Amino acid sequence: MTQLIKNNTQLAGYTVIRKLSTRRDGEREVYLAKPQAVIDGTYEDSEAFYAVLTVFNLKSERYAQDGTSRKRVPDFIEEVKFLRPVERRGSFPPMIGCGIEKVGKQRLAWMAQTNIKGSTLSDEIRLRRGLCIGDVVKVMDVLFNSVEEITRFTKGGGHYNITPDNVLLDYDGDTLNRVYLVGLADIGPSYHGSIPFSQVGAETRFMAPETMNGVFSNKTDIYSLGMLMTMMITGTMNPDAGCGRIMGDGSNNCFNGIDCNGMTPFGFRKLYMSCVRDKLSAAQRLILEKATEPNPASRFQSIDKFRSFVSKLAKGRISTQTHIERTNVPAAGNNRTALIEEEERRFEQYGHDAVENASSQEAAKITIRQGLDEVAGMDELKDLFRRNFVRIVRNPKIAKAYGITPCNCTLLYGPQGCGKTFIAEKAAQESGLKYKIVNPSDLGSIYIHGSQEKIAETFREAEKNAPMILIFDEFDAIAPKRDGNTNPHQANEVNELLTRLNNCAEKGVYVLATTNRPQMLDTAVLRSGRTDLMFYVSLPDYKARCEIFELELKKRPCSEDIDLAELAMATPNFTCSDLSFVVKECARRCFDETITSGASCPIPISQSKILDVIKSTHSSVSEDEIKSYKDLKDKMEHRNEKNNRPKVGFSTNL
Repeated sequence: MTQLIKNNTQLAGYTVIRKLSTRRDGEREVYLAKPQAVIDGTYEDSEAFYAVLTVFNLKSERYAQDGTSRKRVPDFIEEVKFLRPVERRGSFPPMIGCGIEKVGKQRLAWMAQTNIKGSTLSDEIRLRRGLCIGDVVKVMDVLFNSVEEITRFTKGGGHYNITPDNVLLDYDGDTLNRVYLVGLADIGPSYHGSIPFSQVGAETRFMAPETMNGVFSNKTDIYSLGMLMTMMITGTMNPDAGCGRIMGDGSNNCFNGIDCNGMTPFGFRKLYMSCVRDKLSAAQRLILEKATEPNPASRFQSIDKFRSFVSKLAKGRISTQTHIERTNVPAAGNNRTALIEEEERRFEQYGHDAVENASSQEAAKITIRQGLDEVAGMDELKDLFRRNFVRIVRNPKIAKAYGITPCNCTLLYGPQGCGKTFIAEKAAQESGLKYKIVNPSDLGSIYIHGSQEKIAETFREAEKNAPMILIFDEFDAIAPKRDGNTNPHQANEVNELLTRLNNCAEKGVYVLATTNRPQMLDTAVLRSGRTDLMFYVSLPDYKARCEIFELELKKRPCSEDIDLAELAMATPNFTCSDLSFVVKECARRCFDETITSGASCPIPISQSKILDVIKSTHSSVSEDEIKSYKDLKDKMEHRNEKNNRPKVGFSTNL
């Protein structure tokens, strides 16, 4: 296929030298390029000054953009958006620049990155016949951190293309200096059957079995990391014919006449693991087979769990008697033999049909794990949400038999900073349906009737992709009260929204809306048949504050004196965002202290430091506002102070 840009073409201050990849020809192409800067009167030709230039075809289906767009920075491309921040420059090649330019008649997005000195992990495995355990741990530590960063950015997603060719190692002799993760074309959130990228040409040896059914999640990356670690330790990329020897030079990619690169992930994994068993210690085998379980529900539940076992392995703290995440205990006597036999029985029990079934089950489990369980506290609210919405949309046939249907619109209201949008998104994730977050700015337009048309188009698009959830943030700005002072065009926009909300659930479109000011909503929006459920999200109670502090602190270096109960007692009436700010501000102070003192290790966050920040921080919601929200809650739910019904959401007693 013809290159998007020819060699020697000038683009964004670079001269293209040659093409580096062929996997996504015509869509996303990677080139080696040199800058056109003049140094001492001559063009600098040293490869030390070269850059890697990634070019995106904006006419391709994946990167298509409105031709009238005036964007100059391609932030609509996930990998560009991910790599732009300076703090990403640790284990990813630093971005030098990005933009959108015309080359001939083509409108192309581009991203320039530093050309990393080093070789691919696959080359090093072949050259060195495997890596020493110390280097394996170093590589895995960088990959764990990188994947965790991608998972946070994608809100539970992953890299989805982790192969030895996308890991770059910078060796100085036998000393491993740096490790980089590249190949970010496929990063994204979790997918369950509909993926925006093509799998044509993908390296299936490192892809989890469930990906064959279009299921991608952070568990997919755990599988890929397990395969990479196995190959680093064993020094092999493919099994040799007869399974008697292991190919380390990559010269033979076949087994009994079958091309390993064309095998299914399950088939390759079964063959490969049976061949390398003798090259792994019992502890290594248990960890790596756990990480590469065909059934995603049986793998490590998180990167942290996988990392902890790799750390124990490196320190020699795992014996052959270790039973990873099992409740039963190995048999007495010859523990190693009993353990191997049990592993073999477990390994052989999976057939191809079982893997496909496990993949479909995992799709449901992933959405549940990434759903309302991630919301701290609020047990009663989560139960109501599941009962009145999630379970209905997840079980449409049973619900239809009972004549039960989801409501058109569910409204979450309450003080700012209490996580209403977060809760709505997690409920959407748990439902397993496609969803889209719509902000007021997404519906804005400088043209007459422009916003009205955008509202209509939003619902039409949702109907095409039904069943689908629309999450409207700051709903009061989209459906404000219509009165004598209302702009006629704004009134038309509200009318359009009301029309679209009417029985939209019958068309497979469900609306979740959030607002800090429900009193500003047009009353017609709140009538039955449009908004059927209203949930009040109040300030986090004691239990929730403990959980929020725990979530915020577990990803940062902390001392052992942290008392979550004391921190929760010290922060009454604090919102979720207030609590998050407290921890982040304390982390900044510890960071400054570490840099100023020149300490080689991060100074841990301590209880006293957090309490100091709390003393200088005030809740973003005043006592008067809390009282007004309580009164508003009673009015919205048509009840008075004498009603003994339990309150929904966080309590405000502590």
